Amino acid sequence: MTHQVYLSGRPQSFAIEDGETVLQAGLRHHLALPFGCQSGGCASCRVRLVSGTVAPVSESAAPTLSRAEIDAGYILMCQSHARSDLTLDLHQPEQIELLRPRQLPCRVQARRWLCHDVLGLTLKLPKGAPFRYLPGQYVDFLLDDGRRRSFSLACAPNGETVELHIRVTPGGRFAHWAAHEMPDKAILRFEGPLGAFYLREDETRPILMVAGGTGIAPIRAMLQQHLGTSARPVHLFWGARAQRDLYLDDELRQWAALHPEFHYTPVLSDADAGWTGASGLVHSSVLAALPDLSAFSAYLSGPPAMVRAGKDAFVGAGVDPDHLHYDSFDYAHQTWPSLG
Repeated sequence: MTHQVYLSGRPQSFAIEDGETVLQAGLRHHLALPFGCQSGGCASCRVRLVSGTVAPVSESAAPTLSRAEIDAGYILMCQSHARSDLTLDLHQPEQIELLRPRQLPCRVQARRWLCHDVLGLTLKLPKGAPFRYLPGQYVDFLLDDGRRRSFSLACAPNGETVELHIRVTPGGRFAHWAAHEMPDKAILRFEGPLGAFYLREDETRPILMVAGGTGIAPIRAMLQQHLGTSARPVHLFWGARAQRDLYLDDELRQWAALHPEFHYTPVLSDADAGWTGASGLVHSSVLAALPDLSAFSAYLSGPPAMVRAGKDAFVGAGVDPDHLHYDSFDYAHQTWPSLG
């Protein structure tokens, strides 16, 4: 049976057939919808269900949504089948319509170690085909064997290059190749921009940013564009294991010195001897410093366990789910299918 899906506040609508997820149907109709892994892991396709009824793909169809998000009416489009006509609130800026994902080549311009296990890549973009994105979004590298590997864009758009932060681990085949075997000036191919993690500039609330490990990459891109252009206060908490893992510490401290509206707190889970700063779990340090978060818009980026713990804790401290945005770096989804 065919149902109709309407987008709140927008003229577009589309039909969804039996067996299709909401996301599959929308992309089949060539709509610019937010999405990422398509497996329920990243929550990029999180939208509010204004009216209608959906059925989950499976019993664990929305593993990344907290109880507070579900109670607030949120669903994952990639994990939902329509059981009636639907109305959805995408809760995204209109300019996202101009940022449809596409495939582009790029050339490796530079690579350098940012710390003992994080490689920085600078990629030269092709001329004549501007690559536009919102700071916070990510790209998928398209590998020769059909696999994909996702990395957040670590800089604000400049029209010529993009930067990536790649954690090099023993089991990371692509990361190991990029660090040790990739030829100089290698040509790579990527698809993007992807994801729905970006700064909501239409909001006026003070901003809470929480990053874990290389989850600092999309946060850095947001800050590069935001600082100096807005008076909205920002407080960043960056969690890492030890001091040597705080590979952007100098840069962030410089930004805090230059911009009085920006506050930066590094947090170490395995603090070095002599460390006098915050230690323990990063979300616990947030609540110790800011026990009432009801006035904030919150942005979380990093490992799934950190994001889940942070979401639950921050909603409990007053964050409205409508003002809760996150990017969960789920390394289990290294092979994501092409769709549409």
